[in-house]
Amino acid sequence: MTRSEIGGRARNRLLLVNYHYVRDPGAAPYAGIHAMAPPAFAEQVGALARRFHMPHPDEALAFLRGQAELPGPSLLLTFDDGLKDHAWVAREVLEPLGLRGIFFAISRPLNEGRAAAVHKVHWLRAHLAPKIFRQRFLAALPREWRDPASDAELRRSATAMYVYDTVEEAILKFHINFRLPRQILDGVTSAMLAEEYGDEGAFCAATYLSADELAALHRAGHVVGAHGHTHAPFSALAAAELDAEMNECVAMIDRYTGGPPRWVAYPYGRERALPNDPEALCRRFGLDAGLTLQVGWNDGTGSPYVVKRINCNELPAMTAQPAAASARP
Repeated sequence: MTRSEIGGRARNRLLLVNYHYVRDPGAAPYAGIHAMAPPAFAEQVGALARRFHMPHPDEALAFLRGQAELPGPSLLLTFDDGLKDHAWVAREVLEPLGLRGIFFAISRPLNEGRAAAVHKVHWLRAHLAPKIFRQRFLAALPREWRDPASDAELRRSATAMYVYDTVEEAILKFHINFRLPRQILDGVTSAMLAEEYGDEGAFCAATYLSADELAALHRAGHVVGAHGHTHAPFSALAAAELDAEMNECVAMIDRYTGGPPRWVAYPYGRERALPNDPEALCRRFGLDAGLTLQVGWNDGTGSPYVVKRINCNELPAMTAQPAAASARP
């Protein structure tokens, strides 16, 4: 490969960056919700827009499917879970800069007035002291699920996945997200939420985008993508369960945006959370791209159904080299 070919390849890259909560990190007494403060988010997006090409999602999709090139190192912003924070993100930060993002929504809050277990856990951990949450949560589980730390395999998997957490926190998160039966997790977290917060429907109204807000994102030119119904890892679902999850979510997006989604983000996003056959799943539901949380830049030659994406805390490490490479002749 010649030097010019190497330089061209470096320029023709796309990095997808993912955000969740964008709110005051000090709004809750504990760090169960790892939020990015709105001023910091706005400053970061402005800096990225000055440094990188920020394609519209349609331009990015054409690149990921091998149908177009990009004018330089490019960043596309994505937002998971359909959180209430994202209405402000779109209206106050992205749109004034002429940017459009992809917002991946789950359907259970709007369809049923019930929250995803992961967000109930986040809220509880943000409002209960860590030791109190751990004690109460584990004590509420059936006896056979109360001691995740004794499972050596779980420990290895947890520390490999949650590299930014302490060992104890990684084990608990892995136990919650990947090991506990979903019915048990949902029941325990709903009971704890009812005790600490109150009505789950009210929690949903305060936590997730409303139907009107989803429709407004679409009207403003953003993309609303699928993220499942309950936020369960797709790898944990039997075929019929996965189809039901996707049918609910696709129908919800169709209902509020006037068309089915073209993008899906797999909940949790790491390799062990992906569906067995991402391409088959996407084709079955008419989806053009599937997003993971497997770290890396995309060069347009990989499968559009297993797209690399990073969390926003991985930005500093991932953006230094490609930008420098693009400046070389």
